[in-house]
Amino acid sequence: MAIAVTMCKLFAALLLGYFLYKIGMLDEHTSKRLSAIIMNAVLPFLIISSVAGIDGDGGEVLVLFLAGVVCYCLFPLVGFGIVRLFGIPAGMRGTYMCMVIFSNNAFMGYPVVSALFGESAIFYTTIFHMLFNLMVFSLGMILIRKDAGADGYLEEAPIRPKERIRVIRQVLNNGVIASVLALIIYFCKIPLPEMVSETCSFIGNICMPLSMIVIGGSIAGYPLKELFSEKKVYLVTVVRLILMPLLVYFALGLFLDNRELVKIATITVGMPIASVVAMASTPYPEQGKAASIAVVFSTLCSLVTIPVMCMLLGA
Repeated sequence: MAIAVTMCKLFAALLLGYFLYKIGMLDEHTSKRLSAIIMNAVLPFLIISSVAGIDGDGGEVLVLFLAGVVCYCLFPLVGFGIVRLFGIPAGMRGTYMCMVIFSNNAFMGYPVVSALFGESAIFYTTIFHMLFNLMVFSLGMILIRKDAGADGYLEEAPIRPKERIRVIRQVLNNGVIASVLALIIYFCKIPLPEMVSETCSFIGNICMPLSMIVIGGSIAGYPLKELFSEKKVYLVTVVRLILMPLLVYFALGLFLDNRELVKIATITVGMPIASVVAMASTPYPEQGKAASIAVVFSTLCSLVTIPVMCMLLGA
């Protein structure tokens, strides 16, 4: 019943975003602005509030972090094997690898695990996916730019000092800074005053419905015909929503005795393709189109796979 209620709430917010886009109250520009607000202003408060009142095993958290590091080192190898197996053409291999590697663990993962396991699950999710931002803005950008270069879209230009600062700031964004702060608070056992924790929770809770509204708007921006035009997207969606969480579930089961942490990591890895993949490939026509369609298509499919996965895990 908890899973049904959770998915009903998420679907209602997603549907609201869909209709707001259709009637013109939400557009692509507004969605980008809202995404920036969520990632840079709201999400850090949610991460800090998630660590308030947690009195868990520090050793388990460390193992979870190391498990996340190992997983993010292995994900590119899985992605490389998948694109070779599926026969993805040279100019799209890196983009499809990114679809396999990066899940939407924040925008969709946080609302799901928070509803099922409580706010503390957000803290554990940030620990497991600590390398996400680092890899998106390093390996992810390299793979997509390599694809674009292979297709003749990429214009080589010297990287200016201001551009380097911008990239560093993207990697070390407010979410990453909040995650490190949350780790310090947890391991140093720093008590948060109720005024601080409640304020962070109040602001952070905006993230849940707002992120789903933005996703609903992004779905509305694509005609259904286009969503089914990329046949390879079907295969990569199966990998992202089914194979990747299966691999993580069995791998983490070998190292973690805490089944709740295993479930949290598995569910967040089983989220659809991260929207940041579509954003990063937007400057390049062929890669941008395929990535955007894949994000929307996998998000629609996840409305079925997420509750099934949660029920199978007994979440």
